[in-house]
Amino acid sequence: MRRAAFVPTLDRLWLIVVLAFLLFYASIVPQPPNDLWWHLRIGRLIVESGHIPRTNLFAWTLPADTPFTYAAWLGEVWLYLLHAAGGVALLLFSRTLIVGIAFWLTAMEAERRSGSARIAAMATLLLGLMTFNNLIVRTQMWSWLPFVLILRLLRRYGDGEVPPRRLAAMPLLIALWSNLHGAFVLGLVLGGLVALGESWRWLRRPAERPFARLKALWLAVGASALAVMANPRGAGLYRYVLNLLGSAPVQQLIVEWQSPTPHGIANTTFFAVVLGLLLLFAFGRRRLGPTDGLLLAFFLWMAWGSQRSVLWFGFVAAPILAEQVAALLPSRLLHADAPRNALNLVLALLVWLPVLLVQPWWVEEMPLPATYRAQVWHGTEAGPLLDRHTPVKAVAYLRDHPGGRLFNEMGYGSYLIWALPQQKVFIDPRVELFPYEMWLDYAAISHGVRYDRLLQDYGVDRLLIDRELQRDLSLSLAEDREWKLVYSDEVAEIWQRR
Repeated sequence: MRRAAFVPTLDRLWLIVVLAFLLFYASIVPQPPNDLWWHLRIGRLIVESGHIPRTNLFAWTLPADTPFTYAAWLGEVWLYLLHAAGGVALLLFSRTLIVGIAFWLTAMEAERRSGSARIAAMATLLLGLMTFNNLIVRTQMWSWLPFVLILRLLRRYGDGEVPPRRLAAMPLLIALWSNLHGAFVLGLVLGGLVALGESWRWLRRPAERPFARLKALWLAVGASALAVMANPRGAGLYRYVLNLLGSAPVQQLIVEWQSPTPHGIANTTFFAVVLGLLLLFAFGRRRLGPTDGLLLAFFLWMAWGSQRSVLWFGFVAAPILAEQVAALLPSRLLHADAPRNALNLVLALLVWLPVLLVQPWWVEEMPLPATYRAQVWHGTEAGPLLDRHTPVKAVAYLRDHPGGRLFNEMGYGSYLIWALPQQKVFIDPRVELFPYEMWLDYAAISHGVRYDRLLQDYGVDRLLIDRELQRDLSLSLAEDREWKLVYSDEVAEIWQRR
């Protein structure tokens, strides 16, 4: 009987196949430069100095003492320690492991609510497809598990499956999360929405739920709000999050903070899931409860305004979608006998073999399609699976030819901060650090608009640009006798003022 427990049923095999497919894709996502390297640099500074920086440090275009909040300081330390232990390969593997655990926990919640592993597999597949554009290594990845764990805890508590003492885990998770990433506020939002939904259920039918359970829930939410103070900035962390949400450069200029459009797998799946949920609510057999309604409404509002938030909506929506689909099917289909077969175990192991082979230590040896291989660097000391837009070779040239007031592409600034710290940058992905007007100047220069006047005003004498992302600027420089091309590779160019 013990051996049989390890043999998956056919229903569970569907879920295993879906998870293997999603993790195979997550494992080979190219790592762009923007949101990794500067975080690594901060993590290293914290480990080496024992202090959290509070100023600009890296950009020559602003005073070195310009204030900046490194709110994800502990997440940056964790990134650096992993990188110090195993390089980019270990970072990529850690990301994939976190994705796998988060998807598995969501799948288990979907199975609990639907009663069907197959329906849970469908919901998990849709969740994965919605998040395909949000699986890179960055400090946000430390938020995935706290979000899923708190959501799972609260929903099971609302269904009466968890005793009140388990809610003590929520403030502890929030205290840790508030030092890892600014998305900790979503944990408080989850708690507040679930508490409101359960309060409404209690007001309608007080006899069905003891008030003591509702009181324990509100106490856990209040304790979690206080637990945020367990960070170096105390209550100032709330102010940082509000300032970030109100930052004009962040909200207006960064693509992932813009509303999703029906282009690409992730956004198309998001719109399909929203449409499917609306149809299920309109014609389905199961009414939407107040807690589910509040959660869906809030996180759909977030996702509708920001591609970055589709991930959170997916975690919330997948179990609800599974439950709504299950309500349409006869119970005999949901609870049919599912015998365990040794062949299922063999198949389950086989589908995980490709996932193992594309882990970062071996992926460069795999015969992946040429179109994919052309997107990443191969055999570099920096690490595997780095997006071609990481200026590995160009920075090596700058290391051998130092000096100058450099204008750089934004993502290149992140890699420069890590790989060539003695070279100060023009701009980098710390978006809220730089004034909105400076971002407008950066955009104009990148499009070759008034670039000559603007570069002269800033005193720039060298440029490190992306020949694809800044094509207009590259073409303009090629016709400008004041500038000469001193370096060029597959993606990057370095220009010098004559």
